[in-house]
Amino acid sequence: MLDKIIKQALLGIILLTATFLQAQELELSNVQIIHEQKERSAVKAVIEPEGKDTKKDFRDFMDDRYKVEVEGIGLFKNKPVIYTEFVVIPNISNKPMQLFAKFTEIGKKTEIYVFGQFGDAQITPITYPVEYQRIEDLTVAFLEKILPNYYRNKVEDQEDAISDLEKDRDDMRKKINKNKDKIVELTKENEELADKLVKNAKELEEGMEKLGDKKSELKSVNKKLDGKNLN
Repeated sequence: MLDKIIKQALLGIILLTATFLQAQELELSNVQIIHEQKERSAVKAVIEPEGKDTKKDFRDFMDDRYKVEVEGIGLFKNKPVIYTEFVVIPNISNKPMQLFAKFTEIGKKTEIYVFGQFGDAQITPITYPVEYQRIEDLTVAFLEKILPNYYRNKVEDQEDAISDLEKDRDDMRKKINKNKDKIVELTKENEELADKLVKNAKELEEGMEKLGDKKSELKSVNKKLDGKNLN
């Protein structure tokens, strides 16, 4: 029964690991969203990591890769849309631009929308096709940076869970074997006590018989003494 339970738990964890590794297909698309009451063309990505952690990852990615600061996320800040000031991001354009990244948590997934603008001019696939494609490339580069580590950590967590279950299984087996030894020992002790009980009952019966004999002898002696009593 124990092995069956442990095997089912291990199988469940292994299947879960395989599921999230296979199920994470990178979902990328071009969509229209509303930001600050304006329609924006955005690159949309749907991933599993949580929104706040992903915002921090995006901030760090922009700093490490492009030396660009991202506003809206920090020790006491966690805005739904984070952004850069108007800066030059060489991999996109040599003109100052503002880049935005919106994060929305839907169930257990996070939707990311990345979009940009030159002044008041929105970067779209039609108005600035080259720059928009580069925003797509930046988004993919960001995902390539964070997703492998995220799933590597997930795999390590599942491996640790399996290791813990296997350890628990070994510990339980040891306890069961120890209890079996105790059961054997107690069974033997009980058998010895049962034998002693039978012996004790027999001795008690014999003792009662002897007691009856002694009482009979005492009665007989008393009668004899009474017959020789001198007045």
